[in-house]
Amino acid sequence: MKLHAMLWLAGLSSFCLQAAPTDLCEHFFTALEDVPHVVLSVTAGDFVSTWDNAEYSGCEIEFETNDALRVDTRIPDFDAIQDSEMHRLGWRIAQEIRADGPGSGVFGLEKESVLCVVRWAQPAHIDDDGEIVQSETFNMTIQCRDT
Repeated sequence: MKLHAMLWLAGLSSFCLQAAPTDLCEHFFTALEDVPHVVLSVTAGDFVSTWDNAEYSGCEIEFETNDALRVDTRIPDFDAIQDSEMHRLGWRIAQEIRADGPGSGVFGLEKESVLCVVRWAQPAHIDDDGEIVQSETFNMTIQCRDT
């Protein structure tokens, strides 16, 4: 079911001048719909930021997939680097929100008055033979809000 239909059925649509909270997440939700997944949900309202642990109001997407489900299907790249799809759509990197580590990362995106924080994880570990073993599970949380 498309996001607009789900929102209308849930009574979450908004006609105010500012974007409805779920509208802030629509591009991300739509892009993730085509990826086979275990979890894909969008919630409007208050959330605790995965970046700074502060409480904000907006929308939050939870996404989970695994290697067996998404054979030959790529997870959309939401990073807004120069010449990327996100950059062409008007998104820019929020320079103050970026961290990367083995098997996980977080980055911020800005477009007009919207800030989105994308946190992803596909943990890995080193086995007894010294080989890197990556988890089959991939998780992503996207939180968007008006600034």
